[in-house]
Amino acid sequence: MKKYIIFLLPIFLYSADFSDIIKSIDTNLLIKSKQQQTKALQKLLEAKKAKNYPSIDVHVEAIRLRDTPSTVFDIGGVKYPSTIGTRTNLNAELSITYPLFTGFAITKSIQKAELKVVKSQLETKELKRELYLKIASIYSSIYSLNQAINASLEAKTAIEKSYKKAKGLYDNGLINISNLYNIEAKKYEIISTIKGYKEQKNSLINDLFYLTNIKTDVKELPNIKLYKDKKSLTDTALKTRADIKAIKTELKLDNSDIALAKSKYYPTIALFGAVKKQGDTLRLNGNGFTNADQSYIGAALYYNIFDGKEKQSQREAAYAKRTARVLYFSDYKRAVKKEIFNAISKLNSLKYQSFATKKEVEASKSYYELINGRFENSMASGDELSRAIAHLAQIKAKEQNIKAKIFLQKCKILLLTGSDYFLKKLTLGI
Repeated sequence: MKKYIIFLLPIFLYSADFSDIIKSIDTNLLIKSKQQQTKALQKLLEAKKAKNYPSIDVHVEAIRLRDTPSTVFDIGGVKYPSTIGTRTNLNAELSITYPLFTGFAITKSIQKAELKVVKSQLETKELKRELYLKIASIYSSIYSLNQAINASLEAKTAIEKSYKKAKGLYDNGLINISNLYNIEAKKYEIISTIKGYKEQKNSLINDLFYLTNIKTDVKELPNIKLYKDKKSLTDTALKTRADIKAIKTELKLDNSDIALAKSKYYPTIALFGAVKKQGDTLRLNGNGFTNADQSYIGAALYYNIFDGKEKQSQREAAYAKRTARVLYFSDYKRAVKKEIFNAISKLNSLKYQSFATKKEVEASKSYYELINGRFENSMASGDELSRAIAHLAQIKAKEQNIKAKIFLQKCKILLLTGSDYFLKKLTLGI
């Protein structure tokens, strides 16, 4: 049974629909790389949070001096040598340090690390949105090329039939040899075009496989419907798009930088203490010269009085950075609105082109039938017939190409609105 499942697997993959391909983006190596970056930031966040806890350290030290420490006392002109230590010195210390107050630096650094995690998650989501658009573009192009191949194959069949008819007319002396040559030349031109289309299609299938790990052909396009107006789409984009949220997160990061710059104006206070023993043996009961128990407790305060305006400059830089970001964000939102408006205008234009091209196809079919009838009655040349067949194939391909462009443009509008909105449409069965 396993053997048959493995045999059928490539067929299943080759018939994957658009929704399956979109969902497969989670296997993309760029997405996985970004997710690992997020994990790294989450670990750094844990490291920042650790600063809120006391630090406990163990320090064990063993020293063997070359000579026994000694000194000489001069009493009434008489020198008396005396030992003041031991050659072997052992120390064991268990210390604890706790940052009682750091001017809110630890709290703000933790908040900043949390925001970096959120930003990385949003950047991953934005990367997916960009890849969704690439997939939609490739998917629509494969469909367009398939339709161009089909139209060209129809033209090849029509040209072969015309050649047979022309050969019969030539054999009966009704047309000259140049008509046959023209039709034959057009046939090879169409064959060359088909090969070119197939090469392009295979290249795009490989591009799609590179992004999604799915190799598929595209015979049909899903139907996408847009219900919202420009204002609704724009409002949704400004509320839900990952890149918009990422910039908002960056503004919060800028606020954290300002808070961190301000924290340097406060003193830092730390509490510390230790249980410390020393001696000249492992019992650590002293060495006969200094106290065996050297435990201690204390506090430290650090406050900078003058730093050449370093703190002031850092604070002003943080404010300037945030102001720049606010201005950039305002421009970015205007650009989003403009892109959505332009995308909708282009969609309307494509819809009109689709209507016009349908009329072109009808006209081209009528013209081909007219020329074909005239050719059979020796009233039109082989060159005219060849051009009529080729033109009909081109117009049919153009019609399907515009259909593919409309599909892609709808995907683009949905993705300009936000990846969540785009995925929601897929889930509902577009």
